[in-house]
Amino acid sequence: MNTKPKVLLVHPASKSRGFAFPIGLLYVAQSLIKTDIDVSFVHLGIDSVKNIKLENYLFVGISMLTSKMILDGLHVAKLVKNYNKNIPIVLGGVHPSLLPEESLQNELVDIVVIGEGEKTVQELAVCLQNKGDLSKINGIAFKDNTGKIVVNPPRDFIDMNELDFDLPYHLLGNNISLSYELPLHTSRGCPYKCSFCYSPAFHKRKYRCKSAERVVEEIEYLYKKYNIKRFDAGYEDEFFLDVNRTYKIFSTILKKGLKIRWSSFCRFDTFDNAVKKFGADFVDTIKKSGCDYLALGAESGSQRLLDEIIKKDIKIEQILRAVDWLKKYNIPHRVGFTCCYPTETQEDLNATFDLIDKISYNNSNMILGIGRLIPLPGTSVFELLKKEYNYKPPSTLVGWGEYNPFDSYKEATWLSEKHVKMCHNMSLLAAPGFVFYKDFKSYKMYREFISSSNSATVYPTGYVGYLITKIQRWRYKKRKFNNMIESILFNKFRKMQFSMKRYIVNIILRKYLSQKAYQRLKIWFGNKNVTEK
Repeated sequence: MNTKPKVLLVHPASKSRGFAFPIGLLYVAQSLIKTDIDVSFVHLGIDSVKNIKLENYLFVGISMLTSKMILDGLHVAKLVKNYNKNIPIVLGGVHPSLLPEESLQNELVDIVVIGEGEKTVQELAVCLQNKGDLSKINGIAFKDNTGKIVVNPPRDFIDMNELDFDLPYHLLGNNISLSYELPLHTSRGCPYKCSFCYSPAFHKRKYRCKSAERVVEEIEYLYKKYNIKRFDAGYEDEFFLDVNRTYKIFSTILKKGLKIRWSSFCRFDTFDNAVKKFGADFVDTIKKSGCDYLALGAESGSQRLLDEIIKKDIKIEQILRAVDWLKKYNIPHRVGFTCCYPTETQEDLNATFDLIDKISYNNSNMILGIGRLIPLPGTSVFELLKKEYNYKPPSTLVGWGEYNPFDSYKEATWLSEKHVKMCHNMSLLAAPGFVFYKDFKSYKMYREFISSSNSATVYPTGYVGYLITKIQRWRYKKRKFNNMIESILFNKFRKMQFSMKRYIVNIILRKYLSQKAYQRLKIWFGNKNVTEK
């Protein structure tokens, strides 16, 4: 008979998006298992709330980001409290870490883990078992016996090299065996101060990383134990930051003859600095070591915005040089832009359009994204908007779960309604797969581009997709961003199509198909470059 204390960990997610690895919660689960806790795991992207086993857990831990994840997590919390109101509900993740007191005002929440959770949950589990004093645990906030909210001192950051990489993937059932890709988690934090980013508040601009030797050891382990041959380092803030470490990782992969594929996020200045230090050999090394895809944030073509508002610490010249290298070495890359920043003018947007034209010219390996600024708690632009532009964000956990600042244009108090509408419509240009930045003279050219492109995206196929792309191109060139009914309808159709396909593949067919057939269906849904090596 199992007499170990039990903990339930919950990862709220949308079934339409399917399975994604909850890497943070897996590290927490590993820490609890080492403390002799019996851990159960629920991933709401693939599991049903109805299947949650309600019993007297030591606590129930729920991870949350600022999104509908909050509402889904609170739904689970309510089910648990209805079963036994004395089971502590513990929140973790970015949102409750940045707003612990506000999160604890919700009647369903008892404790918030602030920041990294691996060491904190170990002490918390021991404390709850022994009915100890929560005020002695660094890195949490909680309600005391009188209902008063107490915020304890912060916890020191963890040495990344001390973290186990043999995570309890068995808690995810057969998802590990059905995966062709795993997250590669090698660092935390970032020293930069981008105004839109959570990291300066969450990680205090402290960068910590595993050694190059440790990273390669982890890749080899997962490669051999689970036959994983594709890795995604996009789960961390800045994989490339230490260029010496990065170069050593990729060089070692080549020396060991590991036949893997990988993708990552990378800053433009980091890439530029690496090339200045190692020359063309750096780009050649990342290409030969299996680079499938790099994501880079340009944010704006306006140097004024980059310096004064976005605080990105990159230069337009670095963007141009990096893209030239990626083009030369045929490395697929996504460049992201964001509009709707405070003080943004038409001149700033024109500068962005000019930069898009330059980096997209004769570049079949690039896709472009244009998003709108979404002010998130803990970011410096969020504080700026509250202080100087009378911005009124949500003030409750439920309110943040329903948060969408573009439901009403009037909520964006920092710019004119006309400018905000234009930014909203500009983002429709770059909905997944639209190639508004290329001019296709014929349907044949469009089809040839789709079939030959190495870019990591899903393009709209068929003649309708071609016509929509042509309209998007015309809108972009003429700067006609009003009344984009064709984009709205087509985007809704594609979202419905994707959601249905994801649901069928991830929820239904995964139960009945062989591993090989299931992986082929995932490739069919996703990106044609994801192939078994």
